[in-house]
Amino acid sequence: MGVRRIVLIVVVGLGLLALAYSAAWVSGGVYQPIAFPHKTHLDLKLACTGCHQRAEKGAVAGRPPTALCMACHAGGDTKSEEIKKLRSYGEKGQEVPWRRVWRLPSHVSFPHRPHVVLAKIKCQDCHGPMETLTKPPARPLHTLSMNDCIGCHESREKAVAAKIKAPQAHTVAARSLLNDCNSCHR
Repeated sequence: MGVRRIVLIVVVGLGLLALAYSAAWVSGGVYQPIAFPHKTHLDLKLACTGCHQRAEKGAVAGRPPTALCMACHAGGDTKSEEIKKLRSYGEKGQEVPWRRVWRLPSHVSFPHRPHVVLAKIKCQDCHGPMETLTKPPARPLHTLSMNDCIGCHESREKAVAAKIKAPQAHTVAARSLLNDCNSCHR
């Protein structure tokens, strides 16, 4: 085999790798088994926590169980292919294999409950305008950085300090909860 042939094979191989990489980069993203329309459900005045029930109780918001979806979508005729897919999972007693879109680094702890229930932060503040989507996002609408989190914590801390005129014990507790590195990094 000649040097030219080896060079040609290497160049073609690298070109194919570059093409495959760019195709994955351009089309990469998470695609859901059902094109869930957040907009339709939120237009009906359903709360985010109506489906993502664990957001009020624990660390993760979780994905809704199929049985919860079937409570509304089990009966009646439908032309919607997406509802037919949902019913297929429900009739088989299977969970919809929703794929995770938002993911923080493993060293970051973000418990939903204190943010949703105690701080009353809107889901859109971190997740973006989900209420506008007619199909699931392939990528996070808003990518959070540490500066986003710190900015929010600092603004909350200033609000707490403004409400509490005299130095009190719970002022220190509020500060340590809001800006202590160990609260979020484990």
